[in-house]
Amino acid sequence: MKNKVLIISNFHENAIISRSNMAYKYFLDREFSTTVLYSNFSHSLKKYRYFKNEDFIPISTIEYSSSLSLKRILSYLIFSFKVFKYIRKSKFDIIYVNLPPNILAIAVLLNRRRGVKIILDILDLWPESFPLNKGFFKKVILLVFSKIFGGIRGITIRNSDYCITESKFFFKKLNLNEKKGSKTILLKKFQNVPPIINDLSDEISIVYLGNIGNIYDFDSLFKIIKGVEKIRLVHLHIIGLGPISNWFFSELETQGINYTYHGASFDENLKREILSSCWFGFNGYKDNTEVALSYKSIDYLSYGVPLINSAKEDTFNLVAEEQVGFNFSSKNIDELITKLATISFPEVINMKKKSY
Repeated sequence: MKNKVLIISNFHENAIISRSNMAYKYFLDREFSTTVLYSNFSHSLKKYRYFKNEDFIPISTIEYSSSLSLKRILSYLIFSFKVFKYIRKSKFDIIYVNLPPNILAIAVLLNRRRGVKIILDILDLWPESFPLNKGFFKKVILLVFSKIFGGIRGITIRNSDYCITESKFFFKKLNLNEKKGSKTILLKKFQNVPPIINDLSDEISIVYLGNIGNIYDFDSLFKIIKGVEKIRLVHLHIIGLGPISNWFFSELETQGINYTYHGASFDENLKREILSSCWFGFNGYKDNTEVALSYKSIDYLSYGVPLINSAKEDTFNLVAEEQVGFNFSSKNIDELITKLATISFPEVINMKKKSY
């Protein structure tokens, strides 16, 4: 009899870098009977979508536009409650859960049957990862929610069988015990076509890929571009969409920054075409966010694009040790501008080769 696996992800996407999608293919390759519960509202696309796969079961939730909103929390609660009801009526040998929402793991643990293995996969330290740059009232709410949901996550980690984190930074933040058999595993090896490293224009081209949201340091991106433009030509490429898109594009127009918008897309061929031809990829986060490894940084590097990076520990150390771009913070932008304005073509080609 086949082992039955249930994969639960509020953020499931039919994309190469979707962790729940990796897990689905992993179990399917081993001929496990695998079911995926996913939210019918896409957080990244901010719209409803459905997958044509009999193994995938959509859970109806409500839509939201802001990453920090009561509607998002309500959407999480609805998803978790419906998952709770589903598990009560079903039997599985393995349950793999993406967090956040952290309350989702409670829904799983409350229905736990003897012998069922529970795997937690921590995608994000939400809401702690959200920058505290709002008004006093919102700061207080965020701190309260961080304590509540962080505590829930801690309880579920202690009561699960396995816990996966994407970075050493998360590992330390969650106080996981290295003596309990921790190890590094490879979930997916990318089989992308090697980029054409030497096919670059004379102007510095910077690409931004992903969500246009509140945790990213776009103010620094604008300052970097305007600073470098005083010495050499710069062009910005954008693939993405998000809750502050209107503000983002308005600022680009107001500041007179040269850019090309390629829409929001998961298409690997489009990404390869755009990213391979760029000098650098912007991986900048506001100083008080808890981010050490991002999906966009993996995409950038897999297409031979060095990073302009402010993510912490794991990525910061990777950039410094492997020389695959430049680290910065909002406080040392002038130093970065000087490096970008004076970098030579052979130096960029060398960085791109190392990145890939």
